[in-house]
Amino acid sequence: MKHVLKKIVVTTLGIAVLACLAGFGGQQSVEAATDSEKPTIRIDKVNNLSPNFIMGADTSTLISEENSGVKYSDFDGQQKDLLTILNNNGVNYVRVRVWNDPYNAKGQGYGAGNADLNNAIKIGQRATKLGMKVLIDFHYSDFWADPGRQIPPKSWQGYSVDQKAQAIYDFTSSSLKKLRDAGVDVGMVQVGNETTASGICGVTGQDEYKLFAKGTQAVRDFDKNILIALHFTNPDKTDTMLWYAKGMADNKIDYDVFATSYYPYWHGSLDNLTYVLKTIANTYDKKVMVAETSYPYTLDDTDGETNVIKTTDDIKPAGYPATPQGQAHALRDVINAVANVGPKALGVFYWEPAWTTVGSANRTANLPIWEKYGSGWASSAVIGYDPTVSATTYGGSQWDNQALFDAKGRALQSLHTFKAVYTGANEQLPDPMLPSDEPAVESLLKNPSFEDTDLSAYQLSGPIKLTQDTPKTGKNALNFYSDDNFSASVSQTIILEAGTYEFSPSIQGGDTDSTSDLEIYADIDGQNQSSKVPALTGWKKWVEPKLTFKLAKETQVKLGLNIKSNAKSWGSTDDWVLTKTENGDATDSGDGSQSSESKSSSSQNESESSQSSDESHPSQASQSSESKSSSSQNESESTQSSDESHPSQASQSTEASSTDQKKKKSLPKTGEEIALGTGVIGIVVFISSLIFYVKHRVD
Repeated sequence: MKHVLKKIVVTTLGIAVLACLAGFGGQQSVEAATDSEKPTIRIDKVNNLSPNFIMGADTSTLISEENSGVKYSDFDGQQKDLLTILNNNGVNYVRVRVWNDPYNAKGQGYGAGNADLNNAIKIGQRATKLGMKVLIDFHYSDFWADPGRQIPPKSWQGYSVDQKAQAIYDFTSSSLKKLRDAGVDVGMVQVGNETTASGICGVTGQDEYKLFAKGTQAVRDFDKNILIALHFTNPDKTDTMLWYAKGMADNKIDYDVFATSYYPYWHGSLDNLTYVLKTIANTYDKKVMVAETSYPYTLDDTDGETNVIKTTDDIKPAGYPATPQGQAHALRDVINAVANVGPKALGVFYWEPAWTTVGSANRTANLPIWEKYGSGWASSAVIGYDPTVSATTYGGSQWDNQALFDAKGRALQSLHTFKAVYTGANEQLPDPMLPSDEPAVESLLKNPSFEDTDLSAYQLSGPIKLTQDTPKTGKNALNFYSDDNFSASVSQTIILEAGTYEFSPSIQGGDTDSTSDLEIYADIDGQNQSSKVPALTGWKKWVEPKLTFKLAKETQVKLGLNIKSNAKSWGSTDDWVLTKTENGDATDSGDGSQSSESKSSSSQNESESSQSSDESHPSQASQSSESKSSSSQNESESTQSSDESHPSQASQSTEASSTDQKKKKSLPKTGEEIALGTGVIGIVVFISSLIFYVKHRVD
C-alpha cells in the first residue's frame, strides 16, 4: 500500500511541475512557433465563399519600390520576394496598371511606379511563375486616369474621337502581344480606369462609347478567353452606377466584368455595394468585382509625405479603427459584400498593398529617391503634362499607411485575411469596430439627420434625394446635383411654442459659380426670414448657416433650404438642428421679426464666404476622392484647398493615435488568461501534494 501511495504522490508532483512550466514558461515559445501560421487578430469567416474567388493585389509600384531599396519580409521577419509573400498568403491574382509613355522628353519618369508596359511585363512574368494570373489595367493616358481627369497620351493629343478609338485598339493589341510573347498569363484586361464622369481618354458623352467599343474589340480579337472588365467608381451613387451599366448595354459594348472601386471611408454602405453589384449582375448578366479597395492600419505618416487618409474624422464613415485589426476587418467585409452577390461575384483587389515607406520619415531625404526611381506618387517630370501637379505638390507615397506591410516592409497581421476568410480566426475576440460614441443630433425637428428613410416629415422638390453619399453623421444625407442649371428645396413644417429659436442645417458641396444662390429660411405666418448659405468650397467642407427667430405665441413655422445653382454643382445637407434658446416673454413683438443675432450670423456667414472664395473646387465626380495622387487629394479625394492650414504631422499623428487608443476596444492576447490560470493551478497542486507527502511519509 505504501508503494502505491508513493507512486501516486510522485506522479502528482510531476504533473504539478509540468503545469507550472506550461503556465509560466510555455506561452512565449508557442507564440513564436505559430506566428507565421496563424493570425493573432480576429478575422471572421465569409460563408459560401467560392474557392475560385479572386483574391487580388495591385502591385504596380513594385519595381520602383525595389529599386528604391525597399525590402519585404514575412510575419517572422524573413526577407522574401513580395509576390511570393502575397501568394503564400492567398493572393492569386496581380493587377498592374499600364500608362502609354510616363516619361518626359529627357527620359525622366513621372513616378507612381513609372508604370509603362516594360514594368508591367516584369511584374507579370514574376506573378506568372508563381501561378498567379494577371489583370492589365490600361489607363490610356501617360499618367493617372480617374474620375477627376482622363488626360490623353502626349502622342494622341489633337486626335479626333475616331483617331483616339483606333489608337486605343492598336495600343491594346500590340501591348497584349508583347505581354504574351514575354510569357505573361493575362487573365483579364481592364479597358480604362475609373471611367466615371471624365470619360475615357478625355472623351465623354455619347462619343466615349466608340472608345470603349474599340478597346473591348481589341481584346476579343486577340484572345476570346481573356475577361474584359470596365471599371467605374462611386457605388454610393446608386443611380449613377446603374446608368453607366445601362449605357454600356444600350450601346452594345462587349464586355464580361463590371468593376468598381470601393473605399470604405468614401463609398457608402456595404449593403448598398452588394445591391448595386447584384442589380447589375442580374440585369445585364455580367460578372462583378471590386477592382480597388484598401484601409489604413495607422494614421501616422512614415515617409514625410502627407497621406490621403490621416485623421479620425477621415475614417469615421467606415467605422473601423486604423489598426491592422481594423484593416483586416475592413477587407474581410468588402470580400463578404461582393461574395453576397452570388454566383456572378468574381473577386476583390487590394490596391497597392506594398506601396510602403521609402527611406525614413524625412521628406527632404526621401525626395531624391522618389525622383530617381519613381516611387513617389508623382515626380517633377510630370509637371507640364498633368496640370494638377505643381512644384509644391509632387512627392512620395500618400498610401504608405494603407499598405499591408509596415514602414520596414514587414507583413502585417492583416495580410492573413485573404486565407483566413475561408475558415475564420480568433472569432472569440471583441468586435473589431470603432465604438459608436457619436451622440444623436439633438433637434426639435423630426428625423433631423435623415437616418429614417421615411421622409414624410419633409417636403422635397427638384433634384434632391436621400443617399448615403457624404453624410456628416450617420449613414444618410440629402444629396443635390444636376447636369443642368437647377432649383431644389427641402423643408419641414412644425408647430412651436413661444420663444427664441435657432435653425442651423449642415451643408457641403462644390463647383458652384456666381449664379449659385443657397439660403435657409423660416416662413412664419407668411413672413419669410432667410440667411445666405456661405460658399460651398469642397468635399466634406461643411458650413453651418444660422437663422434665429422669435415667436410671441404658439405658431406654425416652415423651415427649409432653397437651392438655385449652376449645372454640375453638387452637395449634400445633413443634421438639421433646431433648438430653443430662450423661452417666450411679454416683451416679444409677436411679428416674427428676425433678431439681431440672426442678422449678425448672416453677416458673419457672408464674410466667411468671401474668405473662402479662393479655395479650390472639385468636379462632381471627384467628390468621392478616387485619385491616388496629391492633386487628387485636392481635386477628387479630400478636395482640400492648397492654402488651407494644417497642423504639423507630428502633432497630427499624436492626436490621431491618442484618439484611436481611447476609442478602440482592447483585443486580449490569445491564450494569456489560460496560461496564467494553468500556472496558478500548478502551484496549488504542487504545494498540496508536498504537504500530503510530508504528512504521510511513506518511507
